Amino acid sequence: MNVTPTPEQIPPAGPGLPAGPAYPGSPAAQGPAPGVLGNQGLRLLALLIDSALAIGVLFLVSLGAGLVVTFGGSSDNTPFYATVLVALALLFVYSPLWTARWGGTAGKLLCGLSVVRLADGRPLSYGAALGRHLAHLGMWVVPVLSLLDPLSCLWDGLRRCLHDKVVGSVVIRRRMRPAPAAAALRS
Repeated sequence: MNVTPTPEQIPPAGPGLPAGPAYPGSPAAQGPAPGVLGNQGLRLLALLIDSALAIGVLFLVSLGAGLVVTFGGSSDNTPFYATVLVALALLFVYSPLWTARWGGTAGKLLCGLSVVRLADGRPLSYGAALGRHLAHLGMWVVPVLSLLDPLSCLWDGLRRCLHDKVVGSVVIRRRMRPAPAAAALRS
């Protein structure tokens, strides 16, 4: 049985934190408990799914533009500008819009992950989602940051990559599986 936890149902992370919700609005709470955090392997799988989707869409648009130029009798390469427009739309609309609207990209949603604000567990605004995405893209351009960005979630206690830290976001699991002991009691 899968259920999506509300911020009130998420226990606080770390030893010594007060009992109660993970996002009570007090500075003592530092986000969700480790069991709620998104798995690094699932995050990588989500990125691979999103990359495959983007490559597939760009391939189809490029193929269509190539067919128009080849068989349509077009004397210039104007149809290929559609590929550039689709690439820009994927860059600036897909990830930020999906993250702000539905909590994550198609890859994250398929992997059961969601991006939320660390401070209170609420969804990111479009501006924050765009900032997170642009930080992610910017770090891919800088060789050292392109390695440190994904690796930082391995040693960060909240499994946040550098692009998450830029906007104060955290990736959590959307669907929670019941604990093994609870599942055994039901049987």
